[in-house]
Amino acid sequence: MNKKFALAAMTMLLAVSLAACGGGNKDAGASNNEGAAPAASSGDVQAVTLKAKNFEFDQTEIRVKKGQTVKLTFENEQGIHGVEIPDLNVKLDQPGTTEFVADKEGTYEFKCSIMCGSGHNDMVGKIIVE
Repeated sequence: MNKKFALAAMTMLLAVSLAACGGGNKDAGASNNEGAAPAASSGDVQAVTLKAKNFEFDQTEIRVKKGQTVKLTFENEQGIHGVEIPDLNVKLDQPGTTEFVADKEGTYEFKCSIMCGSGHNDMVGKIIVE
């Protein structure tokens, strides 16, 4: 009896883990919009909106200017995702907005901060501070 319960519990856990990001890509025919995406600039603040869906971000490269405040807005279009830029101490585990100062030139990786399923490791991009 305990083996059946353990098997059922493991099956449920696996199903919940895989369902966290949902099914396939509902916008398979839409353009991917990959490549460099300039941030919208307003005075000393650069506004960046990053959208996530299974298993990708709408941008794989974002460019911002050194010294400016970056207002990062994160949105989920499909699944449960987050975003983090470890080297810039930025982390959003749910949709929302945060601000940080891009004070060091360089290229920094951003990635999904929530284990969302089999394509989780593919959810990466880079932010380039120029």
